Amino acid sequence: MKKILFVFSFFLPLIVIGQDENIKDLQKAGTREVKSLDSNGWKKGGSFLLNLNQGALSNWAAGGEQSTFGINGLLNYFIKYRQGKNTWDNNIEVALGFQNATSFKRFRKIDDRIDITSKYGRQLSKSWFYGLLVNFNSQALAGYDYSTNPETKISSFLTPGKILVSPGFDCKPNDKFSIFISPATVRWVLKQDKDFFNQSKFGVDSAKKANTEIGAFLTTRLTVALAKWATYSGRLDLFSNYKRKPGNIDVLMTNLLSMKFNKNLGANISLDLIYDHDVIRRTQLKQILGVGLTVNLQR
Repeated sequence: MKKILFVFSFFLPLIVIGQDENIKDLQKAGTREVKSLDSNGWKKGGSFLLNLNQGALSNWAAGGEQSTFGINGLLNYFIKYRQGKNTWDNNIEVALGFQNATSFKRFRKIDDRIDITSKYGRQLSKSWFYGLLVNFNSQALAGYDYSTNPETKISSFLTPGKILVSPGFDCKPNDKFSIFISPATVRWVLKQDKDFFNQSKFGVDSAKKANTEIGAFLTTRLTVALAKWATYSGRLDLFSNYKRKPGNIDVLMTNLLSMKFNKNLGANISLDLIYDHDVIRRTQLKQILGVGLTVNLQR
C-alpha cells in the first residue's frame, strides 16, 4: 500500500492542476466538445500509437544481448452521444506489446490489455448525472512466467476477466474530468481457461469458472493538455468487495503522458499500477516508454 500511496501522491498534483489552475480552460474545452458534436449528437475519435525499438551488439566488451527488438501498440477510441439530458460514453483501450532478444526462444509479451467501458447518464443538474456503467477487461493472449523451466502459463483470455455492472452517480463538471460513484456494484471475476479449472486463482475457487462480487465502486478520469504538444490522461478505479475483506480495496491506476513532435511522430510514457489482493498480495507496477508512429483518429 505504501507504493500505491507514493504513486498516487506523485500524480495528485496533476489532478489538482486540472481542477484548479486549468479549470477555466477545461470548461471552455467542454463547451467546444459539445459544439463539435454532429447534427445527430454523435462524436467519435481516438488515437493509435505504434512504438518500435531495436538494438544490436557485436564483440561488445561490456556484454549484453546480441540483438533486441520490441514492438508495442496502443489503441484508444471513443464514441460519445449527447441529446437533451441523455449522455452515452463509450471507450475502448487495447494494448499489445512484444519483446525479443537473442537469449529468448520466442517473442515475450510486455503489454496486453483489453478494456471496454460503456456509461449511460441522465442529467440531474448542471454537473450531476445518474446512470449505469458497464466495464469489461481482460487480455488477448496467454501470459507466462519465464523464471521457470519450462515457462509456466499463468493467465490467458478471460483468465482472468472481469465484467462490472454499476448503477450510480456521475459528476462531470466538464468534458475532461469525471468521477463516477456507486455504493452497489456487481462484478463477475472470470476464470475460463480449462488449465486452471482445478486451481483456486484470481479469487475464483477451484472447480468454478466465475465468482460474483458485490461492492462499492469509484472511477475517475482526467485529461489535461499540459502544452500544445503534451497531454496527460489518467484513470483511477477503486472497488471494495462487501462479501470478502472489504478493507482490501482493488486499485487500478493508469497514467499516460503523450507528446507529439509532428503530425505522425510522437512519444509516450505510461505508468500503470494494480493492487488486487486475490491475484497477488503485492503492488503491481508497469512502466513503458516508447517513441514511434502516432495516428489521430479524430473525426
